[in-house]
Amino acid sequence: MKNRIFIGFRKLFSLFSHFPKKHQKRFVYVAIGDSSVEGVGASHHTKSYPSIIFEKIKSTYPAAEYHNLGKSGDRIKNVLEAQLPQALALKPNLVTVSIGVNDIRGRVKLSEFEKDLTYLINTLQTETDAKIIINNIPDFSALPTLPIYIRMASKILIHRFNKSIEKISNNFNLTLVDIFKVSRHFCKQWKSFISNDGFHPSDAGYALWAESIIANLTFL
Repeated sequence: MKNRIFIGFRKLFSLFSHFPKKHQKRFVYVAIGDSSVEGVGASHHTKSYPSIIFEKIKSTYPAAEYHNLGKSGDRIKNVLEAQLPQALALKPNLVTVSIGVNDIRGRVKLSEFEKDLTYLINTLQTETDAKIIINNIPDFSALPTLPIYIRMASKILIHRFNKSIEKISNNFNLTLVDIFKVSRHFCKQWKSFISNDGFHPSDAGYALWAESIIANLTFL
């Protein structure tokens, strides 16, 4: 009888051991970048893609912290000047980076963008232990709200900037999420995935963006 009870408890313990483990230790997630990080276009800040990612993180790390440093209009130089120092001070475990759209719109030279992005990633890797996930630039050139001449020029620049992001990602062994490819869905069903401003993602668009990054959170 005692042996049966013991075996029963052992089986029960075995079942519980298969449930996802929750960690009480410190975990800090920091999101840096532009308006897409801030969540412009979403109906509420909780619908931004970093907020959705944070909800996933909390399922494993209930005591996790989340800091969204993204700011509308920011270019890579703005990130270096204002967001990077804050990110370093927070001692993050995870950093997601989305930047480049405003550099293209502001006619920043590709060589300058590449130099500054390299500095950003090198500093994060040198001064933190964070896992870094970066996404490339979405294909905003396909949005029907843009004039045709802007679409054509933007497509060429997006391709060049994304090649640069890919090269830097490979050099630093980062996780690169192909939001350019995901954004094709935005444009095919743009009334569903694009917000009323005709440029930024909607709640559904940000949810799709978040899913693409969450798929790479293999450490959780």
